[in-house]
Amino acid sequence: MQFTTFFTALLAATASVVAAPTPTPTPTPLKSPQELIVFNPPITSPKSSSAWAKGSEQIVEWGESAAALEITNIPESRVNSTGTIVLGYSASENGNEHLDIAHPLATDFPIKQGFMKVVMPKNIAERNDYFIVRK
Repeated sequence: MQFTTFFTALLAATASVVAAPTPTPTPTPLKSPQELIVFNPPITSPKSSSAWAKGSEQIVEWGESAAALEITNIPESRVNSTGTIVLGYSASENGNEHLDIAHPLATDFPIKQGFMKVVMPKNIAERNDYFIVRK
């Protein structure tokens, strides 16, 4: 009899917990859309026909023209942005692009500068499909 009374009390307690109303989460207020500003001036040097020797110092230039000493059309919110330059290559067998992000040629330079001196690695394989990415 005690077992039946205990079991009934336990069943009633469990049912009341399961049947208790669950609090409704408060919805987070919607934020207004944010404008994403991308500033990506084209690289003007090197050209696709350029050949750089291993270990050589080179200049990467971007912007309106190769002669631009400072980029002037940067959106206000990106004026103080910094960049990174990496070397990449295209794999001809499958068309994949490979970026050497582990060994950037330059980092943390001001984008508005319009150019950056880099040193080509001495230990890279000779290829004719290298390219430069500035991000």
